[in-house]
Amino acid sequence: MKKKIVATLMAAAMMATTLVSTAFAEGTIAVPEGVDPSEYHLAICIHSMDNEYWAQEAAGAQLAAAAYGVESEILTCDSDDNKQLQGIKDFIAQYGDKALFVVDPSSTANTVNIAEVCEDAGVYVTILAHRAEGLYPADYPHFVASLMLDDMAIGKATATALFESIGGEGQVVELQGLLGDDSATNRHAAFEAALADYPDIEVVDSQTASWSQSDAMTLAENWIVNYPDLKGVFSANDTMALGAVEALKNAGKNGEIKVSGCDGIEAALNSVKDGDMVITNANDGYCIAGYGAAYSIQAALGMLDVEAMDAADRMIFCKTTLVDAENADDIIAKFIETGDPGYDYSDLSACFSAYQEAE
Repeated sequence: MKKKIVATLMAAAMMATTLVSTAFAEGTIAVPEGVDPSEYHLAICIHSMDNEYWAQEAAGAQLAAAAYGVESEILTCDSDDNKQLQGIKDFIAQYGDKALFVVDPSSTANTVNIAEVCEDAGVYVTILAHRAEGLYPADYPHFVASLMLDDMAIGKATATALFESIGGEGQVVELQGLLGDDSATNRHAAFEAALADYPDIEVVDSQTASWSQSDAMTLAENWIVNYPDLKGVFSANDTMALGAVEALKNAGKNGEIKVSGCDGIEAALNSVKDGDMVITNANDGYCIAGYGAAYSIQAALGMLDVEAMDAADRMIFCKTTLVDAENADDIIAKFIETGDPGYDYSDLSACFSAYQEAE
């Protein structure tokens, strides 16, 4: 099923690229007179295509590139810092000052290296999802913007929805992500922040399942036995939530014990639709990577004066969507079935949710 989902996203990306290229020929996004966007080459740098969310990022960036008439290429690194940096350097060597980048970094630590390599080459880059402490776009004329997901806001919203679904009281457990991972740390902190508003919620256990569905399933199986009054499972991502759902189904308790997730993968969206999960959050790779690509493209084509931008406008959190039973069908249609959410990648403000805070 996983391979089928990724293959569907890849096929949708190719089809969407063709469709948007046709739209561009009709003048969907105007570029400055005398600029030939087809001379520019966007590198879409992601971990791999063997992941539903990363494939969605690739599709979003391809859609944006096609809308502007810019050539694009997907570079994968298998979460290897050195491989990602070498791929960026090779791309610059090939295309020179006509190269531009949208990068989902292999690690937070690598964001500094990415910014510096692109700055030294004088090519534009937008960095997604991660930003090292003390790294600011305003310090780099060619680091256009940092586009991130607000894990604190997302985690608190999903935790709150879970708590509300059980009446604001009772026993819950927490499935944490990989220790040391930024998102795992932030979503755990968000869970604890939500707890402060619900004094009648009792956390009877909190364990890391390291983003693993099988590990989460094993933990949930034990919790079902050890805590017969358990009412809810907070999960830092959808994969672990689905492991908990599987355990609950085997015990005949799916829907009875509420489960929250985060990320918006297809299986979780369907689980919400079916009532096995109460909430998830669609992180929307089409948004963060599509608009991330648009930031770099507009800078390279002379449509955006990066150095004239306010520093805050270069550090934003992107929009995401909470998904419950009421809107699950709409989100499945928008993000999964069509392969093109219909975003206007000419309007950079359309992805804005909030400003990041400087340390």
